[in-house]
Amino acid sequence: MSGYLRTIKTTAVQAIQQSFQARYPEPDPDGGTKELFVSIEYPVEEAQYPAVWVDYEGSELRTVGIAYTEQDASGNVYARWRFAGHVVFTVVALSSNERDMIYDQMIALTAYAAQSDWPSQFRQVVEGAPLVAAVWSFDTVEDRQPAAAPGTPWGTMDLIYERGFALQVIGEFVSDPNTYELVNLSEIQVVATEQGFPDQTSVIDITS
Repeated sequence: MSGYLRTIKTTAVQAIQQSFQARYPEPDPDGGTKELFVSIEYPVEEAQYPAVWVDYEGSELRTVGIAYTEQDASGNVYARWRFAGHVVFTVVALSSNERDMIYDQMIALTAYAAQSDWPSQFRQVVEGAPLVAAVWSFDTVEDRQPAAAPGTPWGTMDLIYERGFALQVIGEFVSDPNTYELVNLSEIQVVATEQGFPDQTSVIDITS
């Protein structure tokens, strides 16, 4: 089943995977660039480090109006929902230097790229998701406190270093009350059925 929470998180994961490679200084033993493990699950294997863990902190989920529904041309009834929250990106690594380096590059990928006249690959993916129409705020970055604690998921006492940041996101999605699935936004036109506005001849193209 396609739910809005998992869709938001997996879309962010896909955006990072398609647009980001960690860049290491040439003197660094790893050198060059490296693909990161990016997931909605916390990394539990040593081979997955360094990594970016993606989560979502919701603050609001509501329908767009009281007793408001929408219909497509076949008469199927849908509900439109609005949500607001923060997508949280947590960098986890086995050294503080590597953690901070990847953190800086993630900030550049997201917040700094918003100042460009050309949308970045990251922005194109998160803003073009077919099931959830979302607007991201790249102008404010909410920092999360860094942490370092001994003990790894694979049983050693090595330190794991974490640091994260959050970006606000608001948006809408349309759900099918019979199947509980999200409806692909690009494939439907809906007719509002709320009494009095708009009238039954008014068609709303939700892709606009």
